[in-house]
Amino acid sequence: MKILWITLESILPANTGGRIGVYKRLEQISKTEDIYLFYPYDNDNELTYVEELKKYCKEVHAYSRNKNKISGILKLWKYPFTVSSRVISEMENDLKKCIDDNHIDVINVDFPHMCACLEKLNCDIPIVLNEHNIEWKVYRTIAKSHKNVLNKLAYFVDSYRLKHYERNLFKKHKFSRVTFVSSKDMKFMIDNGIINHKQAVLIPVGADKHEIKHSTHKGINIVFVGKMSYGPNIEAVTWFSKEVMPKLLKDEGLSNLTFYIVGKDPVDEVKNLESDHVVVTGMVDDVSEYYNNADLVVLPLKNGGGVKVKLLEAISFKKPIVSTSVGVEGTYYANHLIPVADDSNGFAKYCVDILNGTKSYPESEVYNYFELNYTWNKIGDKYLTLFNEIFKFKNL
Repeated sequence: MKILWITLESILPANTGGRIGVYKRLEQISKTEDIYLFYPYDNDNELTYVEELKKYCKEVHAYSRNKNKISGILKLWKYPFTVSSRVISEMENDLKKCIDDNHIDVINVDFPHMCACLEKLNCDIPIVLNEHNIEWKVYRTIAKSHKNVLNKLAYFVDSYRLKHYERNLFKKHKFSRVTFVSSKDMKFMIDNGIINHKQAVLIPVGADKHEIKHSTHKGINIVFVGKMSYGPNIEAVTWFSKEVMPKLLKDEGLSNLTFYIVGKDPVDEVKNLESDHVVVTGMVDDVSEYYNNADLVVLPLKNGGGVKVKLLEAISFKKPIVSTSVGVEGTYYANHLIPVADDSNGFAKYCVDILNGTKSYPESEVYNYFELNYTWNKIGDKYLTLFNEIFKFKNL
């Protein structure tokens, strides 16, 4: 099967949840199918990863988004900037040529932003759209978490425009399937009549299984992993550091506690949280070291869409987790096994109980469900089944 794969940005380095999700699915599908990959990139350094991607793809086509800024601004009358800056004429022409030259069987699009590139193709090839979040809701969430008034306003405006762009998208295109990583997002789209239930497919994100290394370390370590310029992550670690940590440190058995904030691009607001008990690492080469040394992983998220890759990563390392309801929403774990609290007192109590051993954590049950449903091998199998169904129907 020949799959034309269009995505939002370079998927390498795979250092954010969205990039990991696309890269891991592509890696699995490429084992048996031919992939023709197209994407805009933000940073010239990302071109160094093209050769790596060619190990998985028949062709890789990358286009500079920065060189397209003026064109993107001129298209603002039609699209929000996050979309218009990715409508690149050269890419549109190359997409058409790829389809004509290679007899593509399925077009696979990650993120609705990239569907604007399909408008000039005028082809009857089945299209799969992968919704990682409901994007306009994500922008609204970022707007709410921003303290800068101008940034807040800009994100609210783009949220409004994205909402209308996404709704019109489903009127313009007849997608063969629309996949979701979150059951909550899928239900929203069906309940609001944006798609029908026959189009919708729930295929979650996943994580790799890891070799578990139990290492001895001084003190007690709590870990949070995430991109630290992303509003909901900033809000999460700020809340945990200021509202939950003081409660934990009152416990005599936790006086040697350290909270590690692990992730690239920490903004000043995050850096300012550093103290005797809070460490901000910035970019790290490998998060495995921090997971292996963690006594507890926390997901104190108050906002954010989709399913959190950081949740499944923590489970894959067999670490106990305490989360807010946002951290586990859209997954099986939203109502099962993982302790959840949205107020600081409840969150702190779960942390203390687990760290002091007064409350047992169902590690085996949590991990077993992950192993059966959330490994990338399982996710890849689900996508391949989906593509094969579409391919067979197309050729009837």
